[in-house]
Amino acid sequence: MTCNLSEIVWSIKNKETDSTAEFLDRLEKEAGDINPAYNGRNLIHYAADYGNLHTLELLVKKGCDVNIMDKHEITPLLAAIWEGHAKCVKFLIDNGANLSWKTSDGKTYLESTDDEEIKKLVIDGLKKQNLPVA
Repeated sequence: MTCNLSEIVWSIKNKETDSTAEFLDRLEKEAGDINPAYNGRNLIHYAADYGNLHTLELLVKKGCDVNIMDKHEITPLLAAIWEGHAKCVKFLIDNGANLSWKTSDGKTYLESTDDEEIKKLVIDGLKKQNLPVA
């Protein structure tokens, strides 16, 4: 049975944990790549964008790059920041997401949110990465 990426993305968006895990296992066996691009975004971007922490954990455990950029040069971390998913932001930072990058309009990741919880997570991450907090 062939994996359909649109079905995987749908299961990620709808936080269908069991279905997503099954799809990822099948995708890994069939394609050898558990983070392919679909419409210019990787599965890890969809998980971050929709606040699907469980899928983020699965993807990272299977070796997904937390710093991969999509067709718009958006990282999973930036997607999680913009969508206000604090738990995903924390997880991505704790798993090596690069906080030194900027958005396409020149904003830092810290400047990209008004959410106080996310700002604190980003500031803590900047300190851990020995980056300026400005």
